[in-house]
Amino acid sequence: MADAFQSYINMVTGVTKTTQEKASATARALLKQAGLEDVAAEASERVAKLAEEIINAGRTNRELMQHYVTAEVGKAAARLGFARADEVQALRDEVASLRAQLDEARKYEARMYRAKAAATKPAPAKKTPAKKASAKKAAATMKATATRSAGRESPSETAATAESLSSDEK
Repeated sequence: MADAFQSYINMVTGVTKTTQEKASATARALLKQAGLEDVAAEASERVAKLAEEIINAGRTNRELMQHYVTAEVGKAAARLGFARADEVQALRDEVASLRAQLDEARKYEARMYRAKAAATKPAPAKKTPAKKASAKKAAATMKATATRSAGRESPSETAATAESLSSDEK
């Protein structure tokens, strides 16, 4: 007697999943305990209806229990500071977006740096007149050296040549 009643309680509270056969067997056992087994044989429709009610009650209670447990776990997780999966995913999406923006900013900065470097690149150097003068001076020095070695020039003439060279540079 207690087994049929316990099985009914388990099914209705949603502790166990109920099939149509289990529910029918439980309904017959309950009717047998109540002494209504003979009446139940005649009223199989009532047994089927009772079995369906047991299944629906079990399903509803199981869903209620599941929602209750989910809510309690959610509250406990919130108290402990755990993040929910959807919050973590939102943060992951935001980090990915920020990384993409950072990559774009770095690419832009590199393009601007290359453009600035190209704009400030010095133009090729032109030959200055000073270089021409130093070339003339070198030629004059070689000529003076050659003349001295020949012995034609006196020390005063060498000084005059040096002065004329220095005035050319100015």
